Amino acid sequence: MKKSLLKKRYLLQNPKEAVRTFATAFTSYEKLFLGLYLENDISYSTPLGVLRLRFENLEEIGLFERVCAAYICKEVSEDKRYKNRFLSLFGLPERYDFSLEEVFKRCDAPKMHSFEFALRGGMSSQKVLKVLLYQQMKFLENAILELLEDEAKAPKRLSLCARRSIALLELGSSLFDASLCGSLIEKLSLFTCKERIFLLRFVHTEAYKTFKMDMDFFLREQSGFYLLEKSEMPLLFLLKRKHKKGGALVAKRLRKALI
Repeated sequence: MKKSLLKKRYLLQNPKEAVRTFATAFTSYEKLFLGLYLENDISYSTPLGVLRLRFENLEEIGLFERVCAAYICKEVSEDKRYKNRFLSLFGLPERYDFSLEEVFKRCDAPKMHSFEFALRGGMSSQKVLKVLLYQQMKFLENAILELLEDEAKAPKRLSLCARRSIALLELGSSLFDASLCGSLIEKLSLFTCKERIFLLRFVHTEAYKTFKMDMDFFLREQSGFYLLEKSEMPLLFLLKRKHKKGGALVAKRLRKALI
């Protein structure tokens, strides 16, 4: 077995204590030690870190994992987010990763404001765009209710929601399946006309019901069926790319929102 295959990364809790335990158990620990990432933020009750090691054989791996079992959260050797470059740029994923379903629940709250989501550069691009699309779909549904109640500004609000949603899909053109994005954009473009009679007719059609189901399935689908190879790229990398049309404007706004 090639030695390169025995390089491991571990996410550890109380990493300094773990390293002391590791050094006690291995007399040649300096030979195995490749590096330790420690987070700078000391406000968390349980400090975390990433330890990089190079083992000589499988027996050493087994011994390390037994000795440090109390400290090991998980092995992260295959997760690029724990590589040095990503850690130096974004910190630990545990501090910025999130559950789509949990954020969707926040968006479903009765008093939903236009934006309550703290953006960080290391976040998954596809997950962030799905959250923003989910928000816009909630706003669009509210605008449709206003349309049915004959609110004067409903067509304008529908048009705004549709244009923002289209811009988000354009921004995600390198992340999501092209045919799906094209179909969703086609339906969303119908909401930009601002003609009340046309809009009232459209929201009572099967085409609108199909659009709602397709969008909801796309946003909640977790198998990755509609995702392209680069869909999990860090948000910062996506926003630094060149984008066309509305996607460029959204990217500019999101860059300003990064913390």
